[in-house]
Amino acid sequence: MKAAGLFLALALIAACGGERVAEEGPPPLYKYNAMKEAVAEARETLPVFWDALQSGNPAYSDFALNVTTTSDRYTEEHVWLVDIRQADDAHYAGVVPEDHEIRDGLETGDMIAFRPEQIADWRFRDDGKFRGAYTTRAMMNLAPDAKIDNIRAMFHDSPVP
Repeated sequence: MKAAGLFLALALIAACGGERVAEEGPPPLYKYNAMKEAVAEARETLPVFWDALQSGNPAYSDFALNVTTTSDRYTEEHVWLVDIRQADDAHYAGVVPEDHEIRDGLETGDMIAFRPEQIADWRFRDDGKFRGAYTTRAMMNLAPDAKIDNIRAMFHDSPVP
């Protein structure tokens, strides 16, 4: 009988739900030194992204920026955005892409405005392979035994042209 009462109490607590509170700071993965270094290197090389975006080079495509924003999960969520444009003198804007699968309260097609200091990473395709993507490269290096050669093959050896 005690087990049934405990089960009922837990079910009632779960049913009450409650508003989810975002965890302070970034996702745990971004607390690794390798990820912090990747963000710093991406920010340092950001002019490469802007030059490529404005170049009109037909070999370049699929431009995206990883920016920090608030979400249902974290106060400093990292999200990739596409269709990057300058919104005004102090802000840019981008769209949450179709392949966004994280349950963070952001939806495909959401327009996110951001300041330059919120940019954490960048990427674009150069003849079909990715340039930039410093945080993705760091994630792959954090799992050296993983069988991800097929994923590594999608990236140029160097993040910059």
